[in-house]
Amino acid sequence: MRSFFAAVALAGLAACGATRTVIVWENQGNGESTRTAIENNGGGQYTATADGVQHDDEQLSFTKGQIHELAELYRNRRVCEMSHDPAYTPVANEGQTTLVLDLEDLHCSVTLYDLEWEKKAKDITETMRSMRPLNTHHKPYQRKLDPRGMTQ
Repeated sequence: MRSFFAAVALAGLAACGATRTVIVWENQGNGESTRTAIENNGGGQYTATADGVQHDDEQLSFTKGQIHELAELYRNRRVCEMSHDPAYTPVANEGQTTLVLDLEDLHCSVTLYDLEWEKKAKDITETMRSMRPLNTHHKPYQRKLDPRGMTQ
């Protein structure tokens, strides 16, 4: 009987501690793509590909406070209410970026052309771009994030 309760307790702990992706910032265009994914436990991953070949794969690390600050930024900018303007004409070779959120009370996916992001939410664009590794081909590191898009 004791092992039954232990198994139930372990299953409950595993369910509570399940890691899931809460933020994805993915850019695609002109044969290249980049993706930043952040998990609820602070783990993250930055990947970049060119013509289908991955050329960068970096681990990222965030504190729970930083993830909460990102949620505040998205909430304050009302990002889940943003949508592509059908009258917008993209410039030649302009990529599209998708932000996917499953974070606190934010659950949405927003895809805009890159210049639309710049016009509608430049602070979000700068913040998300600031998470790119500064120097590729190095060991994992922790980057301090300022919600105004500046790294420390």
